[in-house]
Amino acid sequence: MNHSFAIGNLVLPIHIRRHPASRRMTIRYQPITHSIALTLPRYSSIRQGLSFVEEKRGWIEQRLREHPSRTLFADGQTIPFLGKPHLLKHSEGRGVVRVEDGVIIVPGAQEFMARRVREWLKREAMKEITLHASQKAQAIGKKIKKISLRDTNSRWGSCSASGNLSFSWRIVMAPPEVLDYLVSHEVAHLAHMNHSARFWQTVAMLCPGCEHYRHWLGKHGAQLYSYG
Repeated sequence: MNHSFAIGNLVLPIHIRRHPASRRMTIRYQPITHSIALTLPRYSSIRQGLSFVEEKRGWIEQRLREHPSRTLFADGQTIPFLGKPHLLKHSEGRGVVRVEDGVIIVPGAQEFMARRVREWLKREAMKEITLHASQKAQAIGKKIKKISLRDTNSRWGSCSASGNLSFSWRIVMAPPEVLDYLVSHEVAHLAHMNHSARFWQTVAMLCPGCEHYRHWLGKHGAQLYSYG
């Protein structure tokens, strides 16, 4: 059975899952899918879960205010790229996506424009991240096994014990210094798989002024989920 939550003119789907080890009900707002994730302990009923969601109406309203309405990857829309606003412009004919004087020109069939913009942003993200990550890993004498891109709600980046780095491709819409901070953060985990004082010292060495960029990501990062 499908469940949803109405708030103003919006109707948010509720995705329910049970977690045997969970001791309490939890909810999360998922900005990418514009939905609510509800986790229930083994013995809680769905009715109790839906009542819990209703009790959290004020919290949900706050999350929605933090995540503005979506801006589509469509002709005439403006999106950030490396921290600066860029106009999306569709053009007829064949060719590659390119940037000219603050305009992202997207050739091809218009019905494929959103997909082409997304794929282009991912390629640019991989290019920027790979460049920064390789330089920073060399600076601390570590090697990266693999870099991958994802589109996750919960994490901007991650580092595995085997040396795999993963990032949200949306970070390419943030200012370059913020992207540099995020890469520095994950590369530092190659040396310290924790958030100890030595870890933060490594981050600061790789990215001077990191506290400022970390604050930017915490304050403005959610807005990047509103694009596309």
